[in-house]
Amino acid sequence: MNPIIEIFFEAWKILLDAGVYVLLGIVAAGLLKVFLSPAAVARHLGQGRLSSVFKAALFGIPLPL
Repeated sequence: MNPIIEIFFEAWKILLDAGVYVLLGIVAAGLLKVFLSPAAVARHLGQGRLSSVFKAALFGIPLPL
């Protein structure tokens, strides 16, 4: 088979496998947007102190997983 077509099919397989997780992430982000007020997020993460940076790092650690 042509290598370009093989690359296309493999990319399509990866897209199909990752699509479920992308949709779950979008749903989770929507739920957070609905249930968390922007004021609460700004109170915990919007200040320039060390604790805000530490909280943001802790929330960001599981994102790549």
